[in-house]
Amino acid sequence: MIRSFCRTFALAAILSVGARAQTPRLAFPEPSPDVTVSNDVRFGSAGGVTLEMDVYQLPRTAGKLRPALVFFNRASGSAERQSALYVGWARTAASRELVGIVPDLRGGSEANDFQALMDYLTRHGADIGVDGSAIAVYAASGNVATALPLLEDPRQTAIKAAVIYYGTAPITTFRRDLPVLWVRAGLDRPDVNEQILTLASRAIAQNAPVTLLNHPTGYHGFELFNDDDATHDVISRTLMFVVHATWPGYRAALASGLAEAAAAGNMQTGNYHEAVSLYGNLVRARPDDLRLRLSYGEALLAERQYASACTLFESLKGKGLGPRDVGVPASRACAQAGNADAAIAWITSIPERFRPPALVSDPAFAALRARSDFRALFPRR
Repeated sequence: MIRSFCRTFALAAILSVGARAQTPRLAFPEPSPDVTVSNDVRFGSAGGVTLEMDVYQLPRTAGKLRPALVFFNRASGSAERQSALYVGWARTAASRELVGIVPDLRGGSEANDFQALMDYLTRHGADIGVDGSAIAVYAASGNVATALPLLEDPRQTAIKAAVIYYGTAPITTFRRDLPVLWVRAGLDRPDVNEQILTLASRAIAQNAPVTLLNHPTGYHGFELFNDDDATHDVISRTLMFVVHATWPGYRAALASGLAEAAAAGNMQTGNYHEAVSLYGNLVRARPDDLRLRLSYGEALLAERQYASACTLFESLKGKGLGPRDVGVPASRACAQAGNADAAIAWITSIPERFRPPALVSDPAFAALRARSDFRALFPRR
């Protein structure tokens, strides 16, 4: 929290100095002059305070709704929503057929104000040209500490995509239904980038749809400070990500694969019992899916259900799967199930050039090492 506050304060201070020297602007070619802005659009109220937003978009077409990109930044009132950085972002997003939204998010009430905004956009988004089923959120720097826990809350299903710029938050579990573009500024402070690497690695291990985009020559706040082609590319790819991640076809594909993605994520993070349960359900629904059955067998092996795994792998013999892909886990399962002959048969089925030499010292085969037919499978050892 201290680091996040310091990061926010430092960026604000730099912007203040920059504002005195020259008006800062988004480091990107000027957006379309056709972009319009509707200021002070009411989206809710709290404690007698009216909550408003500025809405940026291209001229509306009857019957056409566009995805929204909400800029999560602490603001209260019209003047604070006029930050050059967020005005530039919102106008640029609008140029790419998105609706850029800069809302009131009051200090200390960000979560409540943000929820009011989500409620408005999902229920009344069409009134301002927004597709309420295609909402993305951008958060950067110190704002990430507040925004990311909200975005990764599994109850926030209205949020279909997130863009995180050079910031972190203490997330332990990532949503598998939320595509995230995490942008790293390569010239940022080492501790910030170390935390980003740790969190992005955790998300990938959980098989969450996280994409890490590295800007190796970018400073913290590169959208203002690095006006070059490398920054232009990152901003362009960011907006393309939002367009693609909110596209109905992509959302449908992501939703259809959630159960299998969760099973794989549990395998990667060592939650083998849950992986077995999930894969078992999937196999019962899709019994002819060979790759799914292979994954189920690997989960059974990891859960130490050796006999069940050995039996399952036997059903995959001669089905066209890669001989190493099925032969290695099958031999391990059968060896530990006490079926030495089956284990050796599986190793033999792997062509020698693909047979991992490390199997000879694999603890799973400790009981087989005295057998001459096992040693003969590894002549070079």
